[in-house]
Amino acid sequence: MWKKVLALAVLLSAFGLGGCFWVSSVPDLNPVGRKILLPLYIYPSWWDSAAYLWDDVAAAAAKAEIWAIVNQASGPGGPPNSDYVRGMNDLRAAGITMLGYVWTNYGGKSIADVKAEVDTYAEYWKDWVSGIFFDGVNSSASWLPYYRELDAYARGKGFQWVVLNPGTTIAEEYLEEGVGDVIVIYEDNYMNFLAHTFPDYVGRYPKERFAILIWGVPTLEEAKEVLRRATGIAFVQCTDDVPPNDWDTLPSYWADWIELLRQPLYYVP
Repeated sequence: MWKKVLALAVLLSAFGLGGCFWVSSVPDLNPVGRKILLPLYIYPSWWDSAAYLWDDVAAAAAKAEIWAIVNQASGPGGPPNSDYVRGMNDLRAAGITMLGYVWTNYGGKSIADVKAEVDTYAEYWKDWVSGIFFDGVNSSASWLPYYRELDAYARGKGFQWVVLNPGTTIAEEYLEEGVGDVIVIYEDNYMNFLAHTFPDYVGRYPKERFAILIWGVPTLEEAKEVLRRATGIAFVQCTDDVPPNDWDTLPSYWADWIELLRQPLYYVP
């Protein structure tokens, strides 16, 4: 059998099709490629069908694994309002993992204030939110004790997942100690990404430990190039949106992006 597969691979390669070869088909509802870490910084305007994008995210969950970051008020801001409850119910019904947003100001925010926001999520949001997304993470190893404590605190409050977002290369000590289940090691624009080099340690840890968030990706073709370059990264999200509010809408190529994410990790058409 393997001899036949090898022969087919050689034949396809001879015709310039080697990069488009895989052995088995992709199950329709069992994504085997990348995952999406989605900053869902879009208000759940459920009463306006044109503006309500949360149902588009929910529908996409049938084709790709999505972790959505919910952010009512640059943090929890108290219990979820009725609009957020409506939106999160839609996401929960679709099986989407939801993370509560918490800003840490690169360690400049008092740890007591950060914990207070985790407490708010634990008290009022646990029916929907199963993890915490710590944003503005300091990438230096000198801040490891601060984030180690927050990681342990969130887990102690019953949250299953902790995601850290330094938006850049983080000290490997975070990975060695298992602080954060997923770490966003790049958040920037597409043009800078083309010149970016990932740290060597990416290949030494499971791909599910890493995420990248890239804005200013103009079309699906550039998004494909992101996937080609992001070897060893499981969670990827691209958007053609730009600052100052680069995550306040879905990319114009959202439907095609979701289809692309169904492909095997090693294949980009």
